[in-house]
Amino acid sequence: MTGAALTDVHREEAGAFTAAWGLELPGSFRQGAAAEYAAVGESVGLFDESYRGVIDFLGEDVAAMLDKVVSSPAPSLENRVGQNSCILSAKGRLLGAFSLYRLSAEHFRAILAEPTREILLESLRKYAFLSDIEVRDATSEFSVLALRGPRAASVLEAAGDGEAPAVFQMASVQSGEVSIDCVCAGESGGYELWVPAAELVGLWGGLRDLVADAGGQPVGWEAAEAWRIETGRASYGRDYDGDFFPVEVNEEHRLSYDKCYVGQEVVARMRTYGHANRKLFHLFSANDVELSEGVSVYSDSVEAGRIGTACHSFAHSRPLALAMIQRKFFNSNGLHLEGGEPVEVAEVPGRGE
Repeated sequence: MTGAALTDVHREEAGAFTAAWGLELPGSFRQGAAAEYAAVGESVGLFDESYRGVIDFLGEDVAAMLDKVVSSPAPSLENRVGQNSCILSAKGRLLGAFSLYRLSAEHFRAILAEPTREILLESLRKYAFLSDIEVRDATSEFSVLALRGPRAASVLEAAGDGEAPAVFQMASVQSGEVSIDCVCAGESGGYELWVPAAELVGLWGGLRDLVADAGGQPVGWEAAEAWRIETGRASYGRDYDGDFFPVEVNEEHRLSYDKCYVGQEVVARMRTYGHANRKLFHLFSANDVELSEGVSVYSDSVEAGRIGTACHSFAHSRPLALAMIQRKFFNSNGLHLEGGEPVEVAEVPGRGE
């Protein structure tokens, strides 16, 4: 298991570590996950998201190439503006979801929620090759830190010269001698900072102190996962993989139905004529029994679905999971785990930003 970019720094601060995507990540810091979760709602939390993948697209015809491949209208993006986007297979399956930003006429950047996968890079490079576009994994060059909570903007402004950006806008923040690009991600709220790798350790320390002055604190994996699962955001490789359609995993808001791109005909037909044969749901333990990733859910003796990621929900004060449920059981009230332990399903929040 390898560490993320700030793992050595976190060893002095974290109360526990956890594993995801083969990486060692801080599970919680000294105040504990409950206090971290509360800080995001009441003041501000500082998130280390340096594990997230960064992919750059460069070339004279990059906007035209991306418009044929990704789900969002790339050419209409103005410089230093972003949008929700994704790439589908020819069969309409979701290969990758990301925020897509236009840095300049010949430079776009995709920010993933998880580490970059080689199969995703291969899919993008296959289309880029025909247009003489460079697709570069820039994860080692930039890392993502995030500020979330009602005092996030004030912390960002205290960090350096520059105003907090609007939703899906890019802004420059000058922190000492370091210039940092900052974006406001409409999907997740708060602000994401794209930090040059050489400046990551120093900026983390400076932001940690500013967050503490604002009554907030760093946020570890346990509290961050609770926030993600409560808001119904599926995690690639853990809740779903490349065999799922966007509508099945609560990602339909990334799709455009007004242009042609790879896989668009399939998802358009699903929207007009079809329906999802399975769908992401919230799943609660009825008796506060721990929910575990990969466990099957049953209706009588028939498998109705499977649990993906799970957490202790601080908002609901009980175990919560994301689960993929088969269509015939969408409205079932008698679901249970193996052994008969009852569970309850509920719709996940919509994401129509």
